[in-house]
Amino acid sequence: MTEFKISNKEIIKLLKEALAAMEVKGANFFKIRAYQNAISILDGLTSSIYDIWENKKLNDVSGIGEGINHHLNELFLTGKVEEWIAFKKGLPDGMFGLLGLRSIGAKKAFKLADTFKLIDRETAIESLKEHAKKQEIRVLPGFGEKSELQILEAIEQSNINKSEKERTPLYKAEEIVTRLVDYMKKLDCVKEIEACGSYRRRNSTIGDLDIPVATTDPIKTMEHFLKYPEIGNIDTKGDRRSTVMLKNDLQVDLYVVTPQAYGAMVQYFTGSKQHNIILRTHALEQGLSLSEHGIKVKNTGELKEFSNEKDFYKYIGLQYIPPEIRQGSKEVSLASKNKLPALVELKDIKGDLHVHTTDSSDASNSLDDVIEKCISLGYEYVGISDHVPSIQTHGYEGIAKIIRDKKERIKKANEKYNSRGIKILYGYEVNILADATMSWPNEFLKELDYAIGGVHSAFNQDKETMTNRIIAAIENPYINFIAHPTNRLINERESTDVDWRKILIVAKENNKYFEINSSPSRLDLTPDLVREALALDIKIIINTDSHELAHFDLMRYGIDVARMGWCEKKDIINTYSFDDFVKILSVRNIIDSKKS
Repeated sequence: MTEFKISNKEIIKLLKEALAAMEVKGANFFKIRAYQNAISILDGLTSSIYDIWENKKLNDVSGIGEGINHHLNELFLTGKVEEWIAFKKGLPDGMFGLLGLRSIGAKKAFKLADTFKLIDRETAIESLKEHAKKQEIRVLPGFGEKSELQILEAIEQSNINKSEKERTPLYKAEEIVTRLVDYMKKLDCVKEIEACGSYRRRNSTIGDLDIPVATTDPIKTMEHFLKYPEIGNIDTKGDRRSTVMLKNDLQVDLYVVTPQAYGAMVQYFTGSKQHNIILRTHALEQGLSLSEHGIKVKNTGELKEFSNEKDFYKYIGLQYIPPEIRQGSKEVSLASKNKLPALVELKDIKGDLHVHTTDSSDASNSLDDVIEKCISLGYEYVGISDHVPSIQTHGYEGIAKIIRDKKERIKKANEKYNSRGIKILYGYEVNILADATMSWPNEFLKELDYAIGGVHSAFNQDKETMTNRIIAAIENPYINFIAHPTNRLINERESTDVDWRKILIVAKENNKYFEINSSPSRLDLTPDLVREALALDIKIIINTDSHELAHFDLMRYGIDVARMGWCEKKDIINTYSFDDFVKILSVRNIIDSKKS
């Protein structure tokens, strides 16, 4: 029987088109929700969906229901899904060409395609662009001039990025690397292996993977690699280097080298291009030439090999440079003077202040579960910061009661866990609304130990409006720090457009802080802005934004960002002891009680 091998990307595209058709036609809510969940789950897989199906493991993918499973089975066996075709019947094909444009959902795509008779998905975007230029969109009900301009901007951005391959998020790359490394380590002759490049520098997204392997049997090692089950295509095959494309469309270059020369190879493939240029210049001044094979002494032609990077850097008179800061800025100059910062480490973290319990509708763990997890991590403190309950839903008296009741629960928790060396703080994550007000008034916020401000809607506001919106939160005396400050979602949503210099200056003036959100889909604040904050002596807090217990273990991704931002332990306020931390963060009720 013929089977149809379809890529993850194409499967997701087909599912999204079926979902869009259902939304336009007003399909059953639960069916729509099932498709939304399936898309989210399947899009997060790093393995090939086809391979999972082929190995009869689709049922093992949590969250994929019987209906989606059946459709995928039909897709791989016949190359199409009759129900999906039926969903789209009668809809203009051009609407599907518009999906993915920023600010255009399924219903808007249908309305535009139907109004302008966009029957060809391949030409739909260009045709829509012409209608926008003629100002024909703004006159449609539900659109207007601003929508028309946003659509034009989205089309231009789409055209710029159309040929660019989407980069792989770090956490997905990590899963891929782990599987590949485990596979390669099955060989006794493989002594060391590490993914280098942007992966080892801990960039938020990865273009491809460069992986050096130290081995005592290069031929056997390369043969083993080329049999890796996740390889889709072998582009080049050699004794020392092979390039393959995995089934998930990620390119991998694998290099084999002797254990004696492994350090030089890892160094060569880790640093950014600019870092390596500066490093080579530094070496040339000493009559040395650098390569992936080692360091050549120009006067004698002798090639010196290095089994580890520390010896490599030492030989050219440099302090060891951590991978995260091999960026091509000032690291080589500082390393030559032995003045590199002692970058923050995961073991330095003493607490997490952005944590959700079942009091947040999207979280799954109780207060006790969260506290026990933090104790297991060796934390001295944890801040409970659920999403604020709606005043519209509960009323003022209802919110006042929620605060009183939760404050009592936190008090009892502190009494219960005091002997185990952890303190529990009472906070909330407060929405910074589109009109620059907080979703809770100050009369409620002042009752908390601390409050986090975060933008959760209206991300497309203009630069001045969004800037003033964040500044309003910073200037609020009851907001202690700003969560996920740029509001980006990696590969999903761009950062909001703001005047960061202005925001940072106001933060400095108001003694406020910014969060590095460790969620792998956020990694926000970004390293460049972390460096800008440090330049103004603004400290940072690293949190996980945990909604389930497994999320606490993602703190390491926030540490990656902090290290890329050149943060030392002193720059991160939740590396401080509890007493010092509450003073720095100005934790209200703790400070007040000490004063009294």
